Amino acid sequence: MVPAALEVPDIKPWFHLAIVVLLSACPCALILSTPVAIFCALTKAATNGLLLKGGDYIETFSGIKTVAFDKTGTITRGEFTVTDFSLVDDISIETLLYW
Repeated sequence: MVPAALEVPDIKPWFHLAIVVLLSACPCALILSTPVAIFCALTKAATNGLLLKGGDYIETFSGIKTVAFDKTGTITRGEFTVTDFSLVDDISIETLLYW
């Protein structure tokens, strides 16, 4: 790649442009884009400290709508204490308290 050989200071846009040209010039762009997207997602997750075994887990994570974190210590200390809660979307307070 010419910008890398010329040691351009900001090379990220050039890599992005190279991928765009590769995918648009290739007749099998859809076949190539899936592994590239999975590789980019795995790389981004790894740079943020999340290690995944493969692309199947990324596809599993794409279906997740709600995530709950144990910040109260129920699992870690066995003590249940609710300090604060907030409603998401159109869930009623009764439904939230039920769950």
